[in-house]
Amino acid sequence: MTARVLVIGLDAAEATLVERWAAEGVLPTFARLTERGVKSRLANPMETLPGAIWSELVTGISCGKRPHYYHPHQLVTGEARARLIAPADIDTEGYYWVQASNAGRRVAVIDQVQTVRAPGLNGIQLFEWGLHDRHYVKCSEPPELLSEIDERYGEHPVKSCDEHGNTEQGYEALRQNLLDAVDLKTKLLLELLEREHWDLFTCAFTEFHCVGHQFWHFQDPRHPWYDRHDGERFRDTIREIYIKIDQAIARVIEAAGAEATVLVFCSHGMGPYIDGPQLLPEVLVRLGMASASHSKASYLARRMQAVLRSAPRRWHQSIKRMKDFALVRKAQSAAGNLYYPLESPRTRVAILRNNRVGALRLNLRGREPFGRVEPGAEAAALTDELRRELMALEDPATGRPIVKAVVSAEEAFGSDHHPDVPDLMVVFRTDGGPIEACRSPRVGLIKIPITDRLVPRTGDHTVESRLWAIGPGIEAGVTLPEANVLDLAPTVLRLLDVPLSDGIDGRPILGVTNEAAVV
Repeated sequence: MTARVLVIGLDAAEATLVERWAAEGVLPTFARLTERGVKSRLANPMETLPGAIWSELVTGISCGKRPHYYHPHQLVTGEARARLIAPADIDTEGYYWVQASNAGRRVAVIDQVQTVRAPGLNGIQLFEWGLHDRHYVKCSEPPELLSEIDERYGEHPVKSCDEHGNTEQGYEALRQNLLDAVDLKTKLLLELLEREHWDLFTCAFTEFHCVGHQFWHFQDPRHPWYDRHDGERFRDTIREIYIKIDQAIARVIEAAGAEATVLVFCSHGMGPYIDGPQLLPEVLVRLGMASASHSKASYLARRMQAVLRSAPRRWHQSIKRMKDFALVRKAQSAAGNLYYPLESPRTRVAILRNNRVGALRLNLRGREPFGRVEPGAEAAALTDELRRELMALEDPATGRPIVKAVVSAEEAFGSDHHPDVPDLMVVFRTDGGPIEACRSPRVGLIKIPITDRLVPRTGDHTVESRLWAIGPGIEAGVTLPEANVLDLAPTVLRLLDVPLSDGIDGRPILGVTNEAAVV
């Protein structure tokens, strides 16, 4: 046995596709995981703070208390502009592998998503070598590990999955690079896994994330880009990548040994690009809650971010050669800052970036540097007005509401939530196709598209999260009650006989830890 506990994260793998293709025999590894182990659906923060999904997975701490929900920059209470969340700002003590290390366990941490290096770990760490999201900097601990990996394996084949240029040649190159990336990651994991006996070996495959964003329209006849390119040529690309990773997981599990306890999880899913938050800045302007510059700044920020994502490869190569990494981050952060008009006392409500869920923050006196809204009765009345007007927004084509729910921070996280979380979260419907327009008696008609040639993504995230577990003492072929992504970290720690800290919100999952009761 080379690992006591093996944890394999699947970044943005759509669980419903995994389940369907496993049942059809296309993904035999997942079929075996289902037949020989346990499976559970996991609740998650995808309808509150979607960007906190990985933070909750690796810490077991609610995003209401640890509000890292938009990478790499977000608003911090007491400041008027969003700023870069640097590695030094992140408390690594909450990571389950750090807690395991502190308890004397030997750990290997390979390419965990949206996480940073922890000093003094009892083991090895590798970050941002082969991830979809690279928000910080590629590094390792010990430092010579990265040099060794680069010398032996070279660069990860996919530098940025948005750079294909929206051409058939570009899609073909990206497809092949993704396939090559799975092979390379598998070889790397097998080598590191077999170097010594690990109490905990935790790793991630992130090619699901890229292929889902970029190739969704090739397999979805409902998407307006369905026949835009050679559909037959790329129609099975998503399935191809899933099959490739299914094979890779089998090899990694085999290398861990028959006595290893194995956890495989889908962080969150992937489906058609629906969106809706892009409408909110103009909605607020027409409701008289934000200045006209708010909507213009929102548009400029979206375009600037698109340009940064779609910059030619030579730009990225030049950026990599720059010695001042902070300068690059300042440029990226500047684009995001346009989105936060809390510097203006004319603003009553501001938009916060929050991925697939709209997020609003009241410009409160005493909390924001240029506060306009008085806490108490005025804030409550404004909140009620926002709820009413947002729920009144409808699809111009069908007359159906486009907003599923408007949730307050207190409703989602309790009265003791962290002050950095948004005041209101706007959950858009996902059952009516792309949301690119809305209307209501008060705001009139608003049309803002969600895709263009500079933003080629056609897939976006869903709420589907899953966990499979196999190993000694785990019953075969059982579907467990729904758990939560918060439960992953405490489950891993309990399997390693590491006491849980008081700050963990999740609980060990029964049927995986084989306990008589959750404690």
